[in-house]
Amino acid sequence: MARMAREKSCTGLYHVMLRGADRRIIFSDDEDNRRFLEIMQRVKRESMFQLYAYCLMGNHVHLLLREGKEALGMTFKRIGVSYVHYYNWKYQLHGHLFQDRYRSEQVEDDAYFLDVLRYICQNPVKAGLCAKPFEYPWLGCSGITEDDALIDDLGNLTDLKGEALLGFVSERSDTEHLEDKGSKRLTDREAIERLRIACGCNNAQDIGGWTGEKCETAVRKALGTGVSIRQLSRLTGISKAVIERIAKM
Repeated sequence: MARMAREKSCTGLYHVMLRGADRRIIFSDDEDNRRFLEIMQRVKRESMFQLYAYCLMGNHVHLLLREGKEALGMTFKRIGVSYVHYYNWKYQLHGHLFQDRYRSEQVEDDAYFLDVLRYICQNPVKAGLCAKPFEYPWLGCSGITEDDALIDDLGNLTDLKGEALLGFVSERSDTEHLEDKGSKRLTDREAIERLRIACGCNNAQDIGGWTGEKCETAVRKALGTGVSIRQLSRLTGISKAVIERIAKM
């Protein structure tokens, strides 16, 4: 069956998400994050899209952008092919890395643009990777993070700037954008690999032996990777009640 054509945005603005196939990790270390951004910068020069925000999370990427001189499909084909070539070469792998096509939604008005912007900036905060958006090293947004040649100015899209903009994106966002509904349960093997990468442990039971802030931070990071409370409890030995308490903090 032929795929349905994507709806075009009247403004040319889109929120785009790339996710690893079967939610696998696509950024295993800082080198992977840097290489993806380098590829984006090169493709950006070629296709001339404008990028207003990005956030690289272990197994997915969020982007807020305006389409350039070519269709988004071609832009993300360029990015995907280049990054998959690098990733498979580095890790001696073969085959697909990303989940099907990129996912996207149109951004048709100023209010929705700001809502998506805040949602992207809040991604690492919700995952327990940082307390404030500007603390996360793989987030880019004009006026929020340090000067970044990859990011375009927000000035013609919002009047918010400086402390007002920072305050806005630091507010909790309860809106879900491009989230998967009813996603499949992770196998224990998949969950353990996510815990190893996100929490820096040798095995899941290490987390159960940690105490205080170190344990709490690891639990929040683990939940941010998609591991369920029940599965995390079983793999680490931490009680469900403790995990639920940490999740609510």
